[in-house]
Amino acid sequence: MSEEGLDLDLQRASATWPRPRRVALAAPDPSWPDEARRWTARLAGLPGLRGIEHVGATAVPDLPAVAQVDLLAVVDDPDDEALRTALEAREFDERGVGVWSRSARPDDVPCPTAVEVALLRPDDAAAEDRRRLRDLLRADPAAARRYTDVRRGLAGDYRDLAAYRAAKGPVIAALLRS
Repeated sequence: MSEEGLDLDLQRASATWPRPRRVALAAPDPSWPDEARRWTARLAGLPGLRGIEHVGATAVPDLPAVAQVDLLAVVDDPDDEALRTALEAREFDERGVGVWSRSARPDDVPCPTAVEVALLRPDDAAAEDRRRLRDLLRADPAAARRYTDVRRGLAGDYRDLAAYRAAKGPVIAALLRS
């Protein structure tokens, strides 16, 4: 097949492929903390693990969120091969530097929710920032409203979760400075 014919076939095929859905915020779900506890238990015993915390919007009561439990795993070495192997054995995929995720599968009962785990060292400032943001949103309703308003405005504009997260960066930085 000629290169031109291949290009036309790829264009036709891509026109019929399902398009990724836009990022969407789900209504607050009171089961998210229980899901976080289940995932934390499933991740117990990871090599070099010092602790796991539920962070992100699903860790804040009554806050809409992308329906994914975000966990912060403080580990001795995020690049440790034994840690990577243990996460792969639990069917997690690496999504970026130090970020692993696992989508829910039908056989995941009793843990049907998707989960993302950020692996950070104890001295990493990003770990403290995630905790501070969670705690601020829990304690300050005005900050939680501002954060939610920005996320709602951004969510429909993005199909890629990483780009959506990057777009939230300025409001997170502003909230953490306040």
